[in-house]
Order: sequence, then structure tokens, then C-alpha cells
Amino acid sequence: MDNQMIAMNSPPLYEKIVEKPKPYRVYACLHLLLILCFLGYRLLNPLDESYKIWILAFACEIWFAFQWILEWNMKWLFVDYKTYPERLAQRYGGESASKLPPVDIIITTADPFKEPPLVTANTVLSVLAIDYPVQKFACYISDDGASTITFYSLVETLRFAKIWVPFCRKFDIETRAPFMYFYKENTQQSNNSDPNFVKEWQEMKDEYEDLKRRIMKASATLEVPVDSISHDVDDGFAHRSSDIRNHSSVVKVLYENSGDERDILPHVVYVAREKSPKVDHHYKAGAMNVMARVSGLMTNSPFILNLDCDMFVKNSKVIQHAMCFFLDCKFERDCGFVQFPQLFYRSIKDDPFGSQMKIFLSTLARGMDGLQGAIYCGTGCFHRRKTLYGVPPAADQYNNKDGRNFHNHAKVFHDLKTSSWSLEALSNTFGPSSALAASVQTVMRDTQYIVHSSPSSAIDEALNVASCCYETNTAWGKEVGWMYGSTVEDVMTGFKIHCLGWHSVFCIPEQPAFLGTAPGNGLDSLVQMRRWVTGLLEIFLSKLCPFLGIDRDIMVRQRMVYAYFTLWGFLSVATFFYAILPALCLLSGKSFLPGISNPAFAIAAALFVSIYGFKLFEFLRIGGSIREWWNNQRMWLIQCLSPFLLAMFDVLMKLLRVSETVFVVTPKGTGDEDDDCESDFTFDSSSLFIIPTTVLFINLAAIVSGSVIFVAGRYHIFRDKLFAEYFCSLWVVINLWPFVKGLVRKGKRGIPWNVVMKSAALALILCSSTWRQN
Repeated sequence: MDNQMIAMNSPPLYEKIVEKPKPYRVYACLHLLLILCFLGYRLLNPLDESYKIWILAFACEIWFAFQWILEWNMKWLFVDYKTYPERLAQRYGGESASKLPPVDIIITTADPFKEPPLVTANTVLSVLAIDYPVQKFACYISDDGASTITFYSLVETLRFAKIWVPFCRKFDIETRAPFMYFYKENTQQSNNSDPNFVKEWQEMKDEYEDLKRRIMKASATLEVPVDSISHDVDDGFAHRSSDIRNHSSVVKVLYENSGDERDILPHVVYVAREKSPKVDHHYKAGAMNVMARVSGLMTNSPFILNLDCDMFVKNSKVIQHAMCFFLDCKFERDCGFVQFPQLFYRSIKDDPFGSQMKIFLSTLARGMDGLQGAIYCGTGCFHRRKTLYGVPPAADQYNNKDGRNFHNHAKVFHDLKTSSWSLEALSNTFGPSSALAASVQTVMRDTQYIVHSSPSSAIDEALNVASCCYETNTAWGKEVGWMYGSTVEDVMTGFKIHCLGWHSVFCIPEQPAFLGTAPGNGLDSLVQMRRWVTGLLEIFLSKLCPFLGIDRDIMVRQRMVYAYFTLWGFLSVATFFYAILPALCLLSGKSFLPGISNPAFAIAAALFVSIYGFKLFEFLRIGGSIREWWNNQRMWLIQCLSPFLLAMFDVLMKLLRVSETVFVVTPKGTGDEDDDCESDFTFDSSSLFIIPTTVLFINLAAIVSGSVIFVAGRYHIFRDKLFAEYFCSLWVVINLWPFVKGLVRKGKRGIPWNVVMKSAALALILCSSTWRQN
């Protein structure tokens, strides 16, 4: 109530700016007209002698049109938000600061080799130095690898943090990850003539270099001082197995915000959950659910921020930006979670692997804000804790007008409310811990949050809720917490929250909130995309399929948003066939595209120019280059032919119970500026490269065949029947140019011979089947 009174007498904390993009809408109408004209031509001109080709081509074109409609659903209306954190400081300054809500910040890491401890250390330091009252937030580190090296690096990081954080606050340092501050912003040191600053700056740099040497030495030797990680016989590290898939729980309070140092750092807690080969640990989703329980016991803040270990805080006022929405939204349901963009500091010029997602940030995310809100992207996201516990928006805004009961996706909340939030009912849902049930009870009742003063007092109970068998016969991963059943638990969890009726916000402040690392080479980019598309397909084939559940409190157009992403795998099938169909027709002397003399050729040409021309316009509009546009549209074809298709195969094997999908951690840099980033494609014997190489061989053969027809003097046949197919084959080869170069190169930039031989054999099989039919 106090917060509401303060808000009524203060200027708004954020502004919503709606844009109706007329150029986009005009283009969409014209392009839709072209699509309908071309599909009409296809329907009115069946290929009687090649009806199989006609059916396949028409099916692919229908799917492309459907996918285009799903995409443009997000481009019809753009919404931007402008936040005013300075007004938040005015509203909650002085004595009112005690009314600011607390936040639990969760940083996740899983593999000290792919996610170097120095990277995690910098992220932790940037979080600890956030410009927010230290009594109002806590930092939790989830180490899913239970690595003694990671733990040692955190212990050393906390020692450095005690001098780094006061330095940042004293001199109002903006970039608070030391590796970025010292190596990217030396101008700040040179521009400040204060002798005290210069002296402390040099001392701080020397201290960081010393910290860096210690962590790098431990990472290289795989040895750490024993006394730094084990203090008693009950210590989890003392009895851990060398197998990271089989170890007991470890929960340690590395720093407690109390006593004389109360104003320096927030609570810092290290957690390594128990793992057993006999129990499914559910990858990152399982780790996040453990962190939700542990933080619920220790601090139980109403808001949770989750960060990947490589996403350091660039904007020290990021919590204020998020709170502008949570504390000032007109209705509670308007802001279930606030997603900040994933931006990158270690990026390659012109984005050769299409991993920076600039079109997503500049158009699709803004378009989603015009619907029910952005999807949850896995990192850099602030959640209301209650949304993760399956709580729908406040009852006075929820289905109050027509008196309907809570729908199935709020059934857990409805059943618990019917039981008057009894601890017994809560324990059946959230597990047998009575302490956790009590903390959940305060969230469910939406009572005033209480900041626990001593996380150390909850360690024994935290070890219990971090055990691998705690979730047995509970609703974790099914109805509450991060959802299980997909390798992209973030999208699945966000969809579940939207189904409860919540809206979300995509916030893009002028100063980037977080910066992270993009995949450093083509192979890592493809591996990451394979995991994403596999998880998206798992969502589509689950009970949370966007097309199911008519009683869900989610907009139809928001369903279309999720359908667009979850159907990427099926798009790859259409793309594969359309990438080889012109070539196979050219090899067999058949045609399925209109010839130059056919009036319909103008429609096909206009569609081609429309698709690629508008993508170019989008890149140029946001300040991108022609080279960057080319790299991104080229990578889209490669992704459709490689990780997207293999994701379809992975999910098929899972459905047939042949194998399970695997969560593959994307390698991060070491935090050094001289990290290797390959601007050229590198290859290995991975199956990811077989299909694109096969498509390349087929189209190269088709180009040779078409060239022979032209040189042989059969110009009229080439012009009237085969020109469009020849152009399409040429276009595919140009898009697959990295693979063309890979055929003639050696070393890691050359395609291995075993991949070449497998692809050649597969291409020969596909071509020979066409010749036999002919």
C-alpha cells in the first residue's frame, strides 16, 4: 500500500512508445499479394507429367508462406519502452529506500573448461558492484559442475571484491567487470587527473592482475590450495566423487551481509546440487529449480534475475531499470518478467556466423512487445518469483468480469488457494521441506516480503532441497519452476508464464544492461543452434504446444509467436527439398518454375527481390552493412540445412526412444581480449557438415549440366524451361560458398575427406534416383 501511495504522487517510471510502421505494413500487403499470385499460378498450372515434383514444390511453398505469416505477425506493430531510473531514485530516496524490493540474482555455470572460471569471476564482480542497496539483493552462484577450481576462483574473487566494489562506488565506475574496465576503458584513467584516483586505479589493476594469475594457474594445473575449499569433515567437497555426474550437495555462504562490513557486499552463496547417474538432473532447468528453492529458503526475494556466467553487468543501474516496470505497471499482469537483450562484446566484424541476432532485437522483439510480450531468452531476465510458482496475475484483474474459474494452467494455484495455503498442500506441490513450504506460502499470499538476515542458518535445509531426489512426486518442472522436457527451458518456461495470463516486457536501455560472448566460430554457432532448435521442437511436440490448450489465457497472436520459433525444424525440411529440387529438375531436364517467356516469371522474380531486398533494407535501417546482411542470410540457409535438420533427427530418435537429447554447453572465451575468434568457417568430422556439402554437390552437378545444355546450342530450351532452375542452383552454391572454399582448403578450414566421401555418396544416391525416374 505504501508503494502505491508513493507511485500515485510521483511521475511515471517508464514510458510506452507505440509505432505503427507504415513502410512495413505497405510492404507486407504487397508481398502477400505476390505470394497469393504465385500460389495461384502453382494451383492453376499442375505438372501432369511430374505431379510428384509439383506436389513437393507446392507443399514447400505453402509452408514458406505460412512461416512468413507467422513472422510478420510480429512486425505489424512495434512498441518501445523508455525507463527513468533517476525518477525511481527520487521516489525511493532517503528513508523510502527501505521500500525497494529485494532481488535474488542467480548466476549459472556448468563446465569450468568450456566456461572458464575467470569469466565467471568477472560476472560475479560486476553483479556485486551493482548500484542497488547491498541489503536489498543477494548473489547465488550455481556450479553444476561442482568444480573445486570454480569454487576456489570464487573464494579469491570475494577477497578482491571487498576492494573492487568500494572503488567502483567511490569513483562511479560504469563498467564494473574488471577485465572489460581495465582493457577497454583505459581512457577513463587517462582523463581523470585526480591523483588519488590514478593511484587507486593502478593499485586496483595490479590486484586484478594478481587475481587473474591465481585463477589462470588453478585452471591450467587443475590444482587448488586444499585449505581454500575444505574446512571441516562435513564439507561437500571433502567427499565429492571425481565424477561430476555423481556427487553430494554443496552449499556455502561465501559472504554474509552482516556486522561491520554490512555496507560493502551483499550475501554471496555458492551451490552445487547433488547429482546421481540414476536420477535425471534436467540440465540447466534442474539447476535453476534448485536455486529457486535454495534462494527461497535463504532470502525469498519477490524478484529473481538469472544470468549466464559470461553475461556481465554493463549497466550498473540495471535493477532500477527493471523495477521501473515492476513498481509502476498499471496492472500486475502487465509485467510478469522483464527480458533484457543479449548483446556481445566479443563479436566478429560483420557477424559472419549470424549469431548476434540484430534483426531479432530491432524488429521481432519490439513486435512481441506489441502483443503479450517478449519470449524468455534464458539470461538477463528478471522474474516475479510468484510467476515461477505457477501463480496467475492478481485475482482482482484475473477473469473477474465473467466469473470464470481458474483454467487448467493455474490449477496448482487454484488447488492451493482452496486449501487456504496449508503447509501440507504446499509440501505436496513444492516438496517435503516445511521451511520451503512456509516461504512459498508468503509468496502465494502475496504478503509483505521479509529479508532474511542470516542465510547461514538455512544451510542444512538448503542441502536438503538441493538433493537429487527432492523433486520426486512434486510439481517441480511440470507445473512450477523452470519447465522440464526441452533443452530450451527458457522458452518453455516463458510460454508457461504467458499461458497463466502474464505479459512480459523487452527492455532495451540506452546503455546496454548486459554483455556476453557470442560463439567464436562457425562450428560452435551451429552446435548452439542445433540445441536451440531441438528444444523448440520438443516444446512443439509436448503438451505445451502453441496450438493446444484452448483454455489458456494467452493471445492467439502470442501463440503464433511461439509457433514461429517452435516450427523452425519443420521449416528446414521444406528448405532442404527446395534447395535440391531445382538442381534435380535441371539434371533430369524437367522444370517446375516458370520460364522467362512465361508471365508468371515476373511474379517469381518479384518475390525473390522482395524477400532479399527487404532483408537488406532491415539491416541498413539499423546501421548494418551489406556484408553483414549477406552473412546473415547465407547463414540462415546453412542453419536450415545443418543444425535445423539434425535437430529434427535428434527429436525423431527421442520419440522412437533410440536416444535422448543432450544439452551441449557452448564454449565461452577466457575473458581476455586476445581470445581467438574465427571469421572463416572451420570444419571437422561432425555430421553437421554432411547435408550442406551434399546439397552443394548436387547443385554443382546441376550447374555443370545446365551449362552444357547452354553451350550445346539449345538456348531456347534453356531460356524457356531451365533458366529459373539454373539460377536457383547458382544461388544455392553462392550461399554455400564457405563449403566451396572448404573443398579446396586443407587443415581446419578444409572439409575432412570422410565428410566429403559421405556427402558425395549421398548426392550420388539422390541424383541417380532422379535419373531412374526420368
